[in-house]
Amino acid sequence: MDKIQIIEKLFSYLLEYSYLLLPLCFLLSRAKRNPLIISFLVYGIVFYFLLHFFYYIPKSYRQIQQTIYTFLEYSFFAYMLWFNIKQIKIRKIIIIFSILFYCFQIIHFFVTDLQRVDSIPIGIETILILVFIFMYFHQYFNENRTNYIYNDPGFLIVVGILIYLGCNFFFTILANQVSKEYWYLTYIPEIIKNILFGVSIVIYKNKPSDSKAMKTSNVPFLDMI
Repeated sequence: MDKIQIIEKLFSYLLEYSYLLLPLCFLLSRAKRNPLIISFLVYGIVFYFLLHFFYYIPKSYRQIQQTIYTFLEYSFFAYMLWFNIKQIKIRKIIIIFSILFYCFQIIHFFVTDLQRVDSIPIGIETILILVFIFMYFHQYFNENRTNYIYNDPGFLIVVGILIYLGCNFFFTILANQVSKEYWYLTYIPEIIKNILFGVSIVIYKNKPSDSKAMKTSNVPFLDMI
């Protein structure tokens, strides 16, 4: 086994077990009943098993596996952004484009043959999620916030998704032309994403609500001594 294969196997294990970081952080979280935190628990468990049993699935089912993987990944990311975006119009946009994306996935599955990576659906997924992220940032920076940006778990979630999709976008588009021995490079942004997700789970309850912050900041300072 050469050095590249050893490095690839090491990063493969790191990526696989980085998803177990999310259930562990869920146990440490004080917001276990929060729907977003529960989605992280499900996300970590589901994708750990998808990666762990990837090579156990027969090649005849590989295209179904790719489609399901992209479907679930997009769904989780879209939900995380939908949850953190408060504007009703933007939420409706996310739902509409998500339905269109699912329809496209079904059509793509039936009209294309198996490839190394379903690069076209992943490319469209990336573009849609990046647009949703832009909408999130537009909302975020137009709000009057009293807490530091790096202490906001929603912001860490979005940054994690942005690093993962942004770093892997062109590599994914060209995945069917790039040598397989360099695929392990895409694992690094994904591991970073999972670490940021884990941090956001742990600090989620510690974030003061905007309403409390507003009340605190509106109380006049009357101590004249």
